[in-house]
Amino acid sequence: MDQTTPTLSKTASSVPIESPRRLTLVAMASAVAAIFVAMVATGSDLSHDAELADIVGAYDQSKSAMQIGSYTGMVLVGLLLFFGAALRNAIRAGGRSWLADVAFLGLAAVAATVASWVVTDLAMWKAVDYGDESTIRTIATIADAGFLPLMAAMIATYIGTGLAGLRTGALPKWLAITSVVVGVLAPLGPLGFIGTMLLPLFILATGITVRLEPTA
Repeated sequence: MDQTTPTLSKTASSVPIESPRRLTLVAMASAVAAIFVAMVATGSDLSHDAELADIVGAYDQSKSAMQIGSYTGMVLVGLLLFFGAALRNAIRAGGRSWLADVAFLGLAAVAATVASWVVTDLAMWKAVDYGDESTIRTIATIADAGFLPLMAAMIATYIGTGLAGLRTGALPKWLAITSVVVGVLAPLGPLGFIGTMLLPLFILATGITVRLEPTA
């Protein structure tokens, strides 16, 4: 048993890691960026103390429009998970590092946060449709704190990806260092939204520049 374990460990570590194709990465990154920008541009940004009329006006949409928006949001969630897994393998192809898992889990946390926003938006639309003012206020209060999970997700995504890129050489140094800096800013109040605004560009940049072949 003692002799077999090291052999199995050595064999497992020598198994080559399958890297995603460049076209696959860029296609997923482009889709993520496009949907993310569209959601931010069309989404409502109302605080918990907004006027009831403003909230009702922001969610005065047809059922079909709300369903399309919700389903599109869930497509974004799925794409983020697929892209995160592909990016992790691409990083690992440059050199094994636990930080690749942090990068993947960060994007998974972004996906979970987006999913929570979609659910909250749909719940708000239903509350507005029912005309339930107390429920509208409750959901608005919860939605107003929805940036907190995103803050944690940005820290893991940017710092994890940046450090993994520096450790393995899988990313250009300028991109890896910039990623770490943006991740450090994530918990600093209003500065944290820089990471959110840069996320589509960041995902596109990593998809285009990440090294797909093992380093020498």
